[in-house]
Amino acid sequence: MKPIDFRNATYADLQERLTGLRQAVFDAWLRYGPCSTEHLAEVSGISILTLRPRTTELVQLGFVRLADRQPEKGTGTYRAANSDEVLAHLRTAKQDAVTGQMTLC
Repeated sequence: MKPIDFRNATYADLQERLTGLRQAVFDAWLRYGPCSTEHLAEVSGISILTLRPRTTELVQLGFVRLADRQPEKGTGTYRAANSDEVLAHLRTAKQDAVTGQMTLC
């Protein structure tokens, strides 16, 4: 999404973006997470080639987050975000869009 999209978006607008494969991947994160993308692909039966790009999109939308605890080595562990976290992400994205200052991670 572009900054202007976040500025104008509501929580309902974001939920509308969860359709098709995005919804299937989000449902898998809800059911099997927190875990790595490789593990999720294995247990959910969703191809890793589908799962990874949809997970990236869900992270950008705020629906999936890195888990609080990460392994010392290896791949990252992700989890589905709760509604408060999604709303906080939306507020931050709106603020960044209004001020024109994107925060660096």
